[in-house]
Amino acid sequence: MTSSRLSRRSPHLMSMLVAVLAAVSMWYVVSVRDRVEAQLEVTLDYYGIPANLVITDGLINKVLVRLRGPETLLRSVTQGKLIQAVDLSHIKKGVTVVPLTAEHLGPGFRAFELIDVQPPRIVVKADNLIERSVPVRVAVGSSLSNGALTVENVSVTPANVTLRGPEAMVEDIASVPVPIQADPKAAGSTVQQVVTLDTPGLVTPIPPTVKVQYSITSGRAEVTRSCKVEVLAENHRQFTVTPAEVSVHIEVPEALVKNAQYLKQLEATVSPPDMAEGESRKVEIRFRLPEGMTLLNPGTEEVTISRKKK
Repeated sequence: MTSSRLSRRSPHLMSMLVAVLAAVSMWYVVSVRDRVEAQLEVTLDYYGIPANLVITDGLINKVLVRLRGPETLLRSVTQGKLIQAVDLSHIKKGVTVVPLTAEHLGPGFRAFELIDVQPPRIVVKADNLIERSVPVRVAVGSSLSNGALTVENVSVTPANVTLRGPEAMVEDIASVPVPIQADPKAAGSTVQQVVTLDTPGLVTPIPPTVKVQYSITSGRAEVTRSCKVEVLAENHRQFTVTPAEVSVHIEVPEALVKNAQYLKQLEATVSPPDMAEGESRKVEIRFRLPEGMTLLNPGTEEVTISRKKK
C-alpha cells in the first residue's frame, strides 16, 4: 500500500521539481545573467519649498545615475527622459544638505540596484522671503560730455515699489535706479517713458515697470543753413527748381549746433502741380524739421518749378 501511495505521489513531486527548476532558471536569466549596468542622466524637479523661504544657491538641474538591472528593463528606461522629483519641504534658513540616495530618489529606481549618483548630494542655501517698499531713483545719462543738457521736472509713477526676494538681498537695497538717457534731439520737449526696473536676479519688483516723465532743456542758438529743395514726385527728374537751394534761418539746441547729422534732417520740398511741358509755376516750399528745431526765417517761401521739354 505504501509503494502504491509513493507511485501516485511521484508524478506530482516531479512536476513540482520541474516547476522549481524552471522558476530558478527564469530568475537566473532575468536577475543574474541579463543584469547589466547603464549610466543615465536624470533631470531633477524640486517641490515642497516652504512658502516663507527662497532658495539662493545650490540647486542643480541634472545628476548622473549608474544603475544595474535587467537589460530589457534598462533598455526601456534609457529610451525615455528621466525626471525625478526631489522633496525640499524639510529645508531651513541657511544651509541644508539633501542626499540623493536610493531612498531619496523615490520608487522609480527601486527596480534597479543604484550603484552611484553624481553628485551624491546637493547643498541648498535658503533665506527668508520678505517684501519691502523702496523709493525709485532716477539716474540721468547723456551722450554729451559737456553738460549742455539739463533734465528737469522729473516725475516717476509710482514713486515707490515693493521688492520681493531673499532677506539679505532686499535689506541691502536702499532704492531702485531708473536710468534715463537725455537725448539731445529731444531738447526743449517733454519725454514720457515706461521703464522696466532692473533688480538682482532673485529680487522681483512689484510692479515691474514705472512711468517716467521729464523735460530736457538746453541753451538755444541761431543757425543759418543752405538747404536743397527736393521735388516730391515719381517723375521728379522732369522738373527743375529755381533757386535749387534756399537759405534757412533756424534755432536749434545749443548742444546740437555742430551736429551735422542732426542739421541734415532739415528738409525743404515742393510738390509739382499739373503742368504742361515747358511750363513754369510758383510753388510753396514745405519744411520738415527734426525735433527741437525751430524755423525762424525761411528766406523765401516760394520757388519756381519748371517742367522740362522732352
